[in-house]
Amino acid sequence: MKAVIFDLDGVITDTAEYHYLAWKHTAEQIGIEIDRSFNERLKGINREQSLDKILIHGGAAGKFQEAEKQEIMRRKNQYYQQLIQNLTPHDLLPGISVLFAELKREHISIALASSSRNAPAILQRLGVMDEFQGVVDPAALAHGKPDPEIFLTAAALLGVPPSECAAIEDAEAGIAAIKSAGMFAVGVGDETSLRGADLIVHNTNELTFELLNEGWQRYCCIREGK
Repeated sequence: MKAVIFDLDGVITDTAEYHYLAWKHTAEQIGIEIDRSFNERLKGINREQSLDKILIHGGAAGKFQEAEKQEIMRRKNQYYQQLIQNLTPHDLLPGISVLFAELKREHISIALASSSRNAPAILQRLGVMDEFQGVVDPAALAHGKPDPEIFLTAAALLGVPPSECAAIEDAEAGIAAIKSAGMFAVGVGDETSLRGADLIVHNTNELTFELLNEGWQRYCCIREGK
């Protein structure tokens, strides 16, 4: 294992509530109601995919022209950016700062593969931008998760083969993308929705280099048929 690639929301910090509030506020402006249960469907996918799901949910698919959809997304992002102004280093999820230190000690490269275009600003507010040797720009990608492009791009930024990378996600779409990229997949959260992962932890506090390395060794043995 030469690199670990992180998702952002639900892995490094929890901005899911901010995304929910921003989408709920924006959807209400166009006459669509969403709740927390529906919001689960938006985890791990990008802004465009999220809006499409909301429009289908509200029976408004095809109602808006592309320019109008761009304006809806702009308003959502503007509201979201207002909400995340409150983030501080205290909003790092439990165990993550320790994991970063352990990976640095072991000379393992770190990258971010998040669908959020606000990721750099969030990392700065959390005080961890310098921990990353690579941050993927989702705006430069042709495909969102579950396509593997974002994880393959992260590996390329680090100069590490995908087969030597582990990646950590909290969403089903993200786990599918990791596996399609040929990487060791670590899921954080519910075992049912993350059953495609090679290693699952219930919360980030369980993530340690020792656990990742043990899981990696088992994964390599299975991959090599030993």
